[in-house]
Order: sequence, then structure tokens, then C-alpha cells
Amino acid sequence: MPCGATPGSIPGSPSIKILIMKRLLLTLLVATLPLLSCHRWVLEDRRECPSFLFFDILNPPSDFQSYTQVYTNVYSHPQGAVMDEAKTSVRDIRERLFFFSVRRADAVKGYGLIGEEGLVSDGALWRAPLGSNYVPLFRYSYLAEVQEESFIVPVEFTKEYTRVSIQFVGVETFVSAQGRFPFDLRVQGNTCGIDAFTGVPLRGGFEYSPPEEGIGHFEFLLPRQADQDLMLELSGREYISEHAGVQHRFNLYDLLLQKGNLTWTEKNLPDVHLEIDYEEFSVSVSVFPWTQEELKYEF
Repeated sequence: MPCGATPGSIPGSPSIKILIMKRLLLTLLVATLPLLSCHRWVLEDRRECPSFLFFDILNPPSDFQSYTQVYTNVYSHPQGAVMDEAKTSVRDIRERLFFFSVRRADAVKGYGLIGEEGLVSDGALWRAPLGSNYVPLFRYSYLAEVQEESFIVPVEFTKEYTRVSIQFVGVETFVSAQGRFPFDLRVQGNTCGIDAFTGVPLRGGFEYSPPEEGIGHFEFLLPRQADQDLMLELSGREYISEHAGVQHRFNLYDLLLQKGNLTWTEKNLPDVHLEIDYEEFSVSVSVFPWTQEELKYEF
């Protein structure tokens, strides 16, 4: 027993005690809510009552509160028929928990997303429209038995995008002459999104021209890649006749693999920064693994 603790007391600081008590209250909620939601006596047949799925977020992203909602889809298992979907406002999530009810079944499976706004969906297939940037997408999947009146589903998000930032250096001559960086960027690939149910990258055309965000600085997001056909194109702006048209085109997939050891198979995709020396046309790559928020009991 820790020094100073008495039998039956909760050791630790007052804040730790408060967190533990909050979780105990939530456990009580999980146990009692199904009873309050179905107007049947305990001894009566309650198989027609709904089952409550309580989703417990284990690793919220550090910017979780900047997201609008958590999208959750429920399928029957093993049949695979869609049973329900829910959109839970992030502002309504307390103590990392959110819940909704589903009809009783042997089991359900499904997936959830945050950051999906901006994608278009066809069932579990989520894709970025051609010409649009990708989105900061996080995903989770689950399998739950719903024969009982409540079930706690642990939610472990995986980061399903890579933020690419590019800074061109050695362009002072161009900038001083034109007053701005004289080239545009375009990224093209064969992966446009994700099968959110399985987590497999979704094949399809992806093309985006990021705007310049400061002199020679560009940023864009990419989905998890399905193949090596990911190209970055540098072209002169039309008003600069001597540099108009495509100047350079190179394989971004190979570059990130060779210089950053990025394989796109990581559980949580990292972010990357490229520094491109235009005069030497040398490239350095820095990789930044995703670090999830330290686990907290309140948002």
C-alpha cells in the first residue's frame, strides 16, 4: 500500500482521483442506460430492446477538437448488410466516450472516420474529387457482440494521410526578377482515397495543384498509396515565356522511399518535408512520425 494511503482509499493526487471517479460514473452509465431506454421489467424478455455501443477513444489526435464530427457505420456480421450510421458532434463527446443504439444481432462490425468532410463516398469507398486536395483523415474499425444490452468498443485511430510540405531554395534570382516564385506544382497519382471498411487504399485518379503559401513554399495532403505511380510536376507559369511549360517531373513515391524510407505501410502515416534546391536540383527529405495526444480523460 502506498505511503499515507488508508484501506479503501484511492492513492494518488486529487486530479487522478477525480479522473478515476469520472470513469467509474461512466461505467455506471454504461450499465444503467440500457435499462432506462427500454420500458420492460428486468425479468421480462428484453431481446427486443436495443443494444448500446459505447465507443471509448483511446488515442485522440492532438487537434481532435478542431474536427466537426465522428462518422460511424455499422454492418451486420457476418452478412455485411448496412444496419445504421451515425454522426456524432465532437462537441458532444465527453470523457472520450460517445454512444448510440443498434438493434440486437449476433454481432456487428464497422468503421469510423474523422475528417471525412470534403470526400465523396460510395458505401465504404471514400475518395477525393479530381482536382481537390486530400483531407486529414483518421480511421478506426471494430467488431462487437451486441447480444447483450451494452458493449464497450475501444477506438484506436490510425492516421490515413501524409502532409507533404515543400520548400524551394536557390530561387532568389527568379524571385527578385519576377517578385514571386515563377513555377507551379502539380501532384498526380493513382490513389484517390480509401476503403474505410478494410483500410485498403482506393485506386483512382488523383490530381491537385497546391497554391503557393509563401515564397517557394507549398503544402498538400496525400492518401495512403496503392502503387508507385505518384508524380510531382514543376511547370513555369504562363506569363514567363522563357520558363513556360513543364520544367521538371519526377517520381515522388520513389523520392520519399529512397530519401525518407516512407513505404506507405506504416500503421500511422508520417508527415514529410522536402527542401528542394532549384539551382543544384538536390532534394533533402525529413520525415515526422505521428505522435498522438497524451491520453486524457476529458476534452
